[in-house]
Amino acid sequence: MRFRRPKLRRLAGPAGRAGWGLADQALSSLSNLAVGVLVARSSSVADFGVYALAFGGYTIALNVSRAVSTEPLAVRHSTDGRTPAWERAVRASTATALLIGFLGLLVALAIALFPGVPSRGVLIAFAITMPGLLLQDAWRWAFFVVGDGYKAFLNDLIWLLSMLAIFGGLYLTDTASAFSITFAWGLGAVIAAVAGRFQTGLAPRRQLIREWVRRNWDLTPKYVGEMLAISGTIQVYMLGITAAAGLAATAGIRGAQVLLGPVNVLNQGIRMISVPEAGRALRHSYRRLWLVGLAISLGVGAGALAWGAVFLLLPPVVGRELLGPGVWAQAHAVLIPVILLQAFGASNAGAFAILRALAAANRGLGVRLVSSVALIVCGVGGAFLDGASGAAWGLAGASFCTLLLWWHQANRAIAAHRRANA
Repeated sequence: MRFRRPKLRRLAGPAGRAGWGLADQALSSLSNLAVGVLVARSSSVADFGVYALAFGGYTIALNVSRAVSTEPLAVRHSTDGRTPAWERAVRASTATALLIGFLGLLVALAIALFPGVPSRGVLIAFAITMPGLLLQDAWRWAFFVVGDGYKAFLNDLIWLLSMLAIFGGLYLTDTASAFSITFAWGLGAVIAAVAGRFQTGLAPRRQLIREWVRRNWDLTPKYVGEMLAISGTIQVYMLGITAAAGLAATAGIRGAQVLLGPVNVLNQGIRMISVPEAGRALRHSYRRLWLVGLAISLGVGAGALAWGAVFLLLPPVVGRELLGPGVWAQAHAVLIPVILLQAFGASNAGAFAILRALAAANRGLGVRLVSSVALIVCGVGGAFLDGASGAAWGLAGASFCTLLLWWHQANRAIAAHRRANA
């Protein structure tokens, strides 16, 4: 009998791919957690509030890039394998992500140079590294689409190690600041983006951008609308909460989200592999598609609640050591509603994957728009009524209602697709 040596990349089926997704996102979230904690400890509560708003701007750029470049790649090439069609699609999608990164750089610099903007160094750090941040994310998606999750993990490991090495230099030379820490984080992503080009053996090809956008135009406007609704909504309600209750309230909510960073490990890690998995399940049956979506949502939601419970049971000194006394005091006051906000938001991952697999872009966009209005009204309204606590509880309530709407639309989409293909 022939003995076959197991290969790292051939972990068992969906479970193995999900494992690489979680492991990869763990590294990515660890990077985000590290920079958030270090910036919180090295700045005032007000400065950290500005960092929270700047990070929200980066999230907008990241989500737009995914909607235009990598979401269509996942929807249309998740079953290709490493073929010439996949390689051409990767060259086009990564070039598109890089272009969006340069546009984001120009917008961020324009905002940073506007007179009277506080903590402009943090904004400049985000701006300079934006192209590398978006390109690195595009490589990760390309790896997962073709089933090479271990390569995405290695790429994020390169980011984390590069960032930590630069952090070490900053603290040895006593030059650590909100600007230098944020820039080191982004520079680590730039290094990983360069490594991704050699991992794939492919380079972004700008000549393919127009073809890519035109070929996916039936999906991308709706996906962009969805993503802008997500990240734009966060930015709007953060600004609204700041206006209603001050920067301290914004810093508290963002501080709690930093502590709950591992929730994003589950959420983003599963989302990255959930669309390809849902597409594979659809080829088998509608029942399997529904069960895969339900398993994704239950797993992510339960994990989010479990992590939140752990943080509630830890001694307060842990939070103070991580965020510093000022930010921790604000974050601790809203920890429970922010845990619920994160858990409900993460639990729509299964319904999201179902809608993506069915190419039901109109339904997804409709849910995003309704949820945007609910989050802004409830979050800002809660801030006017009861400050940071009212804002956090308002956001949690709106997130729960949105979760119900996601699953309602997923079930309707399955029924409509079944009728259309009967």
